[in-house]
Amino acid sequence: MTVAGVQKLIKRRGPYETSPGLLDYLTMDIYAFPAGHASRAAMVSKFFLSHLVLAVPLRVLLVLWAFCVGLSRVMIGRHHITDVISGFIIGYFQFRLVELVWMSSNTCQMLISAW
Repeated sequence: MTVAGVQKLIKRRGPYETSPGLLDYLTMDIYAFPAGHASRAAMVSKFFLSHLVLAVPLRVLLVLWAFCVGLSRVMIGRHHITDVISGFIIGYFQFRLVELVWMSSNTCQMLISAW
């Protein structure tokens, strides 16, 4: 919702030559800034890095995956590099927000049982 809100506010088009198709309008994917794929990739990878015990090669692959998601959006012409960088930044801050409101399993069980 954060990315969609910023996209509607800024209304920056992507660098692609062709006009958006019908499917793009239906999925509301007509604006480029910030890159939604990059923000979700950054948030998911940071979440996994923080909450899973992973071997170093898997940690590297996870970061590489997020980087490749952002790079692919630039390479297919859907986003400018600044769109992707801002998407990564927004994804990191979304992760921080999730961490702020995150409740432990015990807290959740206590709240459910008290209800």
